[in-house]
Amino acid sequence: MNAYIIFLIIFTVVASFIDFYTNKFYAKVWHKKSLKERSLLVFYLLFHNALYYCIYFTILFTIYYYKTIKLQHLVGYLTLLVIVPLHWKTNDDKCWFTVQQNRLLEIDDMHGFRDPCLILTNRHSVTAGTGGLRDKLYYIYFICSIIVTVAMIFMKIRK
Repeated sequence: MNAYIIFLIIFTVVASFIDFYTNKFYAKVWHKKSLKERSLLVFYLLFHNALYYCIYFTILFTIYYYKTIKLQHLVGYLTLLVIVPLHWKTNDDKCWFTVQQNRLLEIDDMHGFRDPCLILTNRHSVTAGTGGLRDKLYYIYFICSIIVTVAMIFMKIRK
């Protein structure tokens, strides 16, 4: 589990740093924001990247370390996998944190969180919550990860 935490920290810091310095929206508004607003922007950026890592990379660790991973960690991960898409569905297919971040950045709510692919290509998604390909891929990932995690939980219980 130490490797998981180390990679979580590295991913979160590196992705957040690159996004902050390449995202045109931060440069556009940073100078006119108060200390509280700047702090919130940094918090949302770090939180999103940490959460992204927990959602999309944890499955790799759970599969690789399956024999040593504790049942409660699998249940916790499953809970996260269920809560996030439910949160989106109950919030007009948008993340509340992304909406708050977008308001601070003074951009439309249709701008999605910049995942690593968008950060590395320095692009922005303006289709968040529209049911487009990006949304479908995320939901497919959640469904597949939920199935795999439930299977691992049942195998742990049956042992």
